[in-house]
Amino acid sequence: MSGTLTRNPPKAVLWGKLVWHPAVRAWNAFTGDAPEPERLEVLRKGTKAATYRLVGAGPGGESIIAQRSPAARAVIERAVNEDILSRLALTAPRYHGYSEDGRDFVWLFYEDVGDEHFCETDPAHPVLAARWVGSLHAGAAGIAAARNLPDRGPPWYLDHLRVGRDAIRANRHNPALLLADTTMLAHLVVDLDALEAAWSGIERACTGIPATLTHGDIQRKNMYVRSAARGGGAELFFIDWEMAGWGVPAPDLTLVDLPTYVSAVRPSWPGVRLEDVQRLAAVGRIFRQVAGIRWVSPALAHPDAQCLIRPMAWLRVLHERLVAALHELGALT
Repeated sequence: MSGTLTRNPPKAVLWGKLVWHPAVRAWNAFTGDAPEPERLEVLRKGTKAATYRLVGAGPGGESIIAQRSPAARAVIERAVNEDILSRLALTAPRYHGYSEDGRDFVWLFYEDVGDEHFCETDPAHPVLAARWVGSLHAGAAGIAAARNLPDRGPPWYLDHLRVGRDAIRANRHNPALLLADTTMLAHLVVDLDALEAAWSGIERACTGIPATLTHGDIQRKNMYVRSAARGGGAELFFIDWEMAGWGVPAPDLTLVDLPTYVSAVRPSWPGVRLEDVQRLAAVGRIFRQVAGIRWVSPALAHPDAQCLIRPMAWLRVLHERLVAALHELGALT
């Protein structure tokens, strides 16, 4: 397979007696008889969520991924793993289950699928992703549990647009911002205003594929590739389903090979055309940028100029991508 598979090193590695660590304690309590891990790798660590690899702690000596999440955020993740993915013939990290950590947090336990990420420049990976995503969309459309997930249609992303724009308006005169920053933010607000005014056109563009389960956050960090045993080819695994919901699956189309996706869904949806999928992929790029703007923009309130460098860099990139996606959609409609 061509291309380069990328690996993210752990943020920290712990050795020695690890029974004191909350992730190890939670896994031991869940299983009742787990081997002591050889080491613990900190994969992500935030104030409200964290992910750890417990190397060698599985019943067969395999590694376990232990993820601590706010209980409210874990509801969707649990529903997808317990009620939907288990009913589809798709590669997915084995979900061992969950345990409560007080009233406000839970631990989720998964199979470790390695640390090799999807590589967009490898021509085989977008094809692999297209088959996986197409099977997900077509298969989940008929599962009742998927319809009970939160709405992820155009109104969800319009709310992202409005919340993000309001945060920019509230903070664009932060004295810690440079003049060039405030100018860029003013242009971004103008473009978001124009997008909101034209939102009915975005909604009209969301046709051609039935509503279904959408992952909603398909990006490289949530996509893992693993070589199958006995030379059977590569397998793809998606993680982090907390943004999943029911709606137009446009955001899931931005990294997949679109002709392959059409071939994958046509047995279930014979009316789907390539031009529909191309238009929805452009809509998906718009959705992804407005969602990104919503998540980044609150950081503009920070009073330290050094702490504004990164969010401003992200907002510039998101703005450029948004403009490009709008031009792409205009060319397709």
